[in-house]
Amino acid sequence: MPSLGLGGAARRAYQALLRRRNYQLLITVVDASTNIDRQTILTPTSGKKLRFVRVKVLQQASDGRHLWELFFGDAGNMITAPNRAIDVLAVPDSDSAVTRTFLKDQGPKGNRDEVLSGRWRGTAPTSVHKTVIEYSEQS
Repeated sequence: MPSLGLGGAARRAYQALLRRRNYQLLITVVDASTNIDRQTILTPTSGKKLRFVRVKVLQQASDGRHLWELFFGDAGNMITAPNRAIDVLAVPDSDSAVTRTFLKDQGPKGNRDEVLSGRWRGTAPTSVHKTVIEYSEQS
């Protein structure tokens, strides 16, 4: 293959400039409800989009195995809006926790001003569960 004879100078002259976004990981802790109705967990700053990074649901007292739906929007549940679903977390029994994590900038992203919601699928627990959400806001 013939060489153009430019060496490494041509590559350095045409490197694209990247505009780095400011990345700030935010954390919020909420108490999950004890019924099966939808609960608004997180509302973004006006005009921003939520980028989901991680959730951890902590069961503080032995209360049986429960399923926690996590989704974007204000639909009643994940079944009515399956394209907005994030995950269904199976919270095991016996003072334990469940975690779902995505890599930076690879987690699901909500629409502008769209809330993050959650609800218990099936039977709700009798004790309050702590939900730790890690996220970022993007314009």
